[in-house]
Amino acid sequence: MALVRKLDYATSHVLLSWPGTLVKLTDTVAVIRAPFAPISGNPVFVDGVPFSVGDVFTEFYFLQRWYNVFHIAGADGRSKGWYCNVTKPPTVDDASISFVDLALDLFAHPDGRFTVLDEDEFEAASGTLYAPHDAALARQAIAELVALARAGSLPTPDDVA
Repeated sequence: MALVRKLDYATSHVLLSWPGTLVKLTDTVAVIRAPFAPISGNPVFVDGVPFSVGDVFTEFYFLQRWYNVFHIAGADGRSKGWYCNVTKPPTVDDASISFVDLALDLFAHPDGRFTVLDEDEFEAASGTLYAPHDAALARQAIAELVALARAGSLPTPDDVA
């Protein structure tokens, strides 16, 4: 079992945490499988797609990249899409994975459509909160995620061997 922690940029305080199972760890990636368990128990909608209790997230934490990628599958095993967070590279220890979120996100649908999310929030923080270097690397990360989504190259559970 591993604990995943999403940290605040300014304070490093834990904003959200959840348990998961470590299914792969290499020098470049940690992969966690976690059941979706919203605090409210109600579905959460992202770009029109419901994330529900029983959904399975396969979470790819790239140890040298400024993003992570969550593949979401329904309880029936069908892909619902990918939620991609622009983050600082994660830290991994014996019991947890922690990442600092930078507000900018991407959701990619299984049919190839995608939407960049929270651009206004990111731009506001870029001018006041984020260090210029971090903001520049975040912009590079979202460009890389867009390219991966366009190419149909976001990781899937099948990539975990």
